[in-house]
Amino acid sequence: MKKNLIILNIILILIVCVAVFSYVNNSYTVPVLMYHSINTDSANSRLIVSPDSFKKQMNFLKERNFNFISLDEYVELLKNGKTPIKKSVVITFDDGYADNYLYAFPVLKEFNIPATVFIVTDWVNNENMLDWSQIKEMKNSNLVEIGSHSITHDMLTEMPKVAMIREINQSKEILEKTLDAPIRFFGYPTGAHSEFIKEITKIAGYKAACATSVDKRTALNDLFAIRRIRISHSADNLFIFSAQVSGYYNFLKDRRIKTGKWKKY
Repeated sequence: MKKNLIILNIILILIVCVAVFSYVNNSYTVPVLMYHSINTDSANSRLIVSPDSFKKQMNFLKERNFNFISLDEYVELLKNGKTPIKKSVVITFDDGYADNYLYAFPVLKEFNIPATVFIVTDWVNNENMLDWSQIKEMKNSNLVEIGSHSITHDMLTEMPKVAMIREINQSKEILEKTLDAPIRFFGYPTGAHSEFIKEITKIAGYKAACATSVDKRTALNDLFAIRRIRISHSADNLFIFSAQVSGYYNFLKDRRIKTGKWKKY
């Protein structure tokens, strides 16, 4: 009798373990990494990653046989209901800092890594920001896709609808006219968006849009609320970085947000 009870408990434990593994495994999402500035002042802002750390992170991914895919490839997989292979990763940059060209672009070329850079059109040619020649050179490399990050970077959810529509539409028009290329992707400034903003972004002709943190109820395959993982100077620690690129980081973050142990940004 006692032996049968032990066997039954073992079976129950195995069933629970299999169920938990299956649940977590189904929560895997391709990590879409969001960088901002790549420069040596990384101690002064959580949005800055040092050039040395950025190269180490890309080398870390390369040495561990991660599959670098473009944002467009990722969107196509989601659009067609296909599951990306494990250990895939997407690289994006927000705002259009000049150091993306100076420090990140050479690494992307060295390791043949595709990336998307979201540009704030009013910031082009400003101090410490990309100029049009740098943007064109990156685009013409066939490694970097240029996306829109609005005209002013003001939060779309806090402006009148007419102004919000202008930010989404005219930034696309400016980039397309200047670069003579289609602009297919939009990055919401600060990640803030709504169902109405998503709809306007679709109507404007974008193929997809990137956010940052999103409501955990948002579908993982929502092409106009693509989750991204912000990479900050804390990822100088490759242990932290390895967790962020594991594919289960969003799952863990959703759980911690639900319990109040993780502050949303």
